[in-house]
Amino acid sequence: MTDALERLPELLMDAVFMVEEGGRIVFVNPACQVIFGYAPEEMVGRVILDFIHPDDQARTVAEMGQVLNGRPGLGFENRYLRKDGSVAHIMWSARWSAQDRLRIGVARDISERKLAEQRQAGMLALATAAHGAETLPELFRAVERILQELLPLRAMAVLLQPGDRLAYSSARTGAGVGGAAGWHHVTLSGSGIAFGEMRLDLGRRGALSAKEIDLLEFTAGQAGAVIERLALHADLAHAARYDELTGLPNRRLFQDRILSAIARCRRGQSRGALLFIDLDDFKQVNDECGHVAGDQLLQAIARRITSCVREADTVARIGGDEFVALLENVADQAQAAAVAGKIRQVIATPLLLAGRTLQPHASIGIALYPEHGEVIDQLMRHADQAMYAAKALRKAAAAD
Repeated sequence: MTDALERLPELLMDAVFMVEEGGRIVFVNPACQVIFGYAPEEMVGRVILDFIHPDDQARTVAEMGQVLNGRPGLGFENRYLRKDGSVAHIMWSARWSAQDRLRIGVARDISERKLAEQRQAGMLALATAAHGAETLPELFRAVERILQELLPLRAMAVLLQPGDRLAYSSARTGAGVGGAAGWHHVTLSGSGIAFGEMRLDLGRRGALSAKEIDLLEFTAGQAGAVIERLALHADLAHAARYDELTGLPNRRLFQDRILSAIARCRRGQSRGALLFIDLDDFKQVNDECGHVAGDQLLQAIARRITSCVREADTVARIGGDEFVALLENVADQAQAAAVAGKIRQVIATPLLLAGRTLQPHASIGIALYPEHGEVIDQLMRHADQAMYAAKALRKAAAAD
C-alpha cells in the first residue's frame, strides 16, 4: 500500500506538476509526456510559462497569483503548446503548499472535448451563415472565416457548374485552384444535383480524418442548400418579370421600364414612342394549326420585333398576341412610323409552321411622349386606339 501511494503520481493519467514560487518546474510525472510530448527531464528546470500558449499567459499568471495567495484553483482552463507545436487544451486543479513552498497542480487534457465544442459551434455558425446568406460571395466568405477556426485552412476556392466557373477564391490567382498538391475537393450538391466543388488548401497531403470529412460534408451540404435556394429565388424572380413563352419582359417589367423611360425623357426633355403591336387573325392560327404552332408563331414574332429595335429599347409581351415596343430618344412621328413599318414588314415574312406556310400580319398603333400623354395610361390608351384604327383600316382595305 505504501509503495502504491509513493508511485501514485506515476500511475495517474493526468499530469502532475510541482512548481516553485518563481515558476520553475521541479517535478512532472510521466503522464506529461503523453499530454505534452515532452519527457519529464525536458520540462524540469524550465519555467512553466515557456509551455503556455502566448495568448493565455497573462490570465494564467493572474490565476497563479490567486493560488499563491491561498485560493485553491479549480477548473481553470488554458492552452499549452505541445512539443510538436500543436495546441493542448488543459483544465487545472492547483493549490499552494506553504510548507513546501511549491504550487502543486493536476492537469487534465480536455483537447478532444474542446475540439468537439468548437466543431459544434462551427457547425451552428455555418448553418446560421447559410440561413442568412443572400449572395454566394457573402456565403463563401463566411464559410471560409468559420472553417479557419476549425481547420488549418490557408485558402479556399469554389467552382460552379456549368463550366467550372470560379465563383469564389481567396487564393493567389490560379494558385492551386486547378488541383495542386495540398488541396482537397468537396462536392457541392443539393437534391441529388451536383452544383460544383469547394476546394480547400489545408497545406498537407494525405487523407482527411473522419471528423474533418464530417465537417466538410456538413459544410458542403449547407452551401449546396443555399445555392439551390438562391437559384430557386432567381428563377421565381425571373418568372415574375419575364414572359415564360417568349422570354420577353412581361407587363409588370414593362411598366417599370416605361416609368423609368418617362422619367429620363422628362429630365432630358426628349421624346419617346410607344408602339402597340397586335397580330391579325391569330385565333385562326390556333384553330387551324393548333396551340403548339400558335406558341411557335408568338416566339418567332418576339424575335422579329426585337430584331427591329435598338438594344436600349424594350420589347415586351403584355398578353395573348399583344406586344409593345418602347423606343427612347425618338426625334419625331416619322422616326417612330419608320420603325413601325419595319416591324410590320419583318413580321409579314412567311414562315413554315406545322407543315404550313404562314404569312402573319400585325396592326401597330403609335403614341408619342409627350404629345399623346405624359403618363402610362394616356400613352397606352392612345397607342391602343391607334392600333385598332390601323386594324380597321387594314380590314377595310382587304374587303375592297
